[in-house]
Amino acid sequence: MITFENVSKRYGERLALDGLSWHMDEGEAVVFLGPSGSGKTSILRLITHEIQPTAGEVTVGTFRGGRLRRNHRALLRRTLGIVYQDFRLLHDRTVYENVALAVRIAGRFSDIDVVPRVEAALTEVGLSDRGAFFPAELSNGEKQRVAIARAIVNRPAVILADEPTGALEAESGAEVLGILRRVHEEGGALVVVTNRPDVAAALPARVLRLSSGRLNAAEEAAAPPIIQRAGS
Repeated sequence: MITFENVSKRYGERLALDGLSWHMDEGEAVVFLGPSGSGKTSILRLITHEIQPTAGEVTVGTFRGGRLRRNHRALLRRTLGIVYQDFRLLHDRTVYENVALAVRIAGRFSDIDVVPRVEAALTEVGLSDRGAFFPAELSNGEKQRVAIARAIVNRPAVILADEPTGALEAESGAEVLGILRRVHEEGGALVVVTNRPDVAAALPARVLRLSSGRLNAAEEAAAPPIIQRAGS
């Protein structure tokens, strides 16, 4: 489903990822665990094609390598749901409107398409009574649950989560991890990046430890083989 083949990424003189290879299958959960600056966020940005590798190749589903055309990038991102550490909610829109926007961006505009999806997503994250609220009226934990509702509303194949508990106190963080576990149990794939071992331990995931843009040597040796395609 997602494959990195000898992927490196440089930002000027700084090497963020150094020959990284890993693979995950459909429905799998993977956590990248490492300190700040270890390359975790670069992995997510490469999966979404927000950035391109300096070397190597990234495959996500049927999208393989290279700079995608705008319409193909949009198609790719419809298969992904993204949860950011800083929530990235629109503060001039209600909770309902923040989640509904993701449905409309995916090309569904009629109430018959939008309303049931948004209501189901808000119910799933325990916010069915918060649809008319604005982000400023919510706690950080509630904001992160809105962000998860927005990520899951279109039932994407993969949820990407960047430090999903980083801005939360312990109780709210546990609630968010519980939601991510349920999403995975229902068949969604997860890619989570975190610097917290307790977060990695709380998820039913394969944990890959990252340092200075490389996997732990033992995990590199034990990593699933890269799938070779016909003509490769």
